[in-house]
Amino acid sequence: MRRFNLLLVIGILLTFLLHAVMSSFRLLGADANTMTWAAWLCVGLVSLHVAVTAILTVRTLRAIHQSGKSYFRENTLFWARRISGFALLIPLVMHILIFRGTGEEAYRLVFFHSGRFLSQLLMVVCLALHVLTNLRPMFIGLGVRHPKLLSADGCLVLSVVLLLACAAFCVYYLRWMAY
Repeated sequence: MRRFNLLLVIGILLTFLLHAVMSSFRLLGADANTMTWAAWLCVGLVSLHVAVTAILTVRTLRAIHQSGKSYFRENTLFWARRISGFALLIPLVMHILIFRGTGEEAYRLVFFHSGRFLSQLLMVVCLALHVLTNLRPMFIGLGVRHPKLLSADGCLVLSVVLLLACAAFCVYYLRWMAY
């Protein structure tokens, strides 16, 4: 099940990067294709990832209960990964609701007010925390010999993409406020 989850995570990262870059260009005013199929594929992969991770977490909680020892202090990073993933779900659902298309040729959104803008910035922060705390375990799961080196590269790529997304949300928000 862990190997399947690893494959899901790789799919999520690839579709997320594609969706984030193309949609950021769209929000910045470029006539870019948002590749809606990538966004919906990512939603499906995330849903599976949540289900698999929930099953694995329940198994962990059962093992803790059976052993009578939690070792919470020694496993704080493990729990931070789980909690950050759970925290990401709320702004992610808000993102899906805010950026839904109308099905028309022209791409229209509902009014992008300050609350929605802040929810999207919160999503970026939660996503950064969740992905950055999970990069090293992902590389270890892939069998990478020096995961620390690749984790630094992954952090750089993710930081650039998230910075682009933040800039796109800011520009889009400022455009709405100008009207």
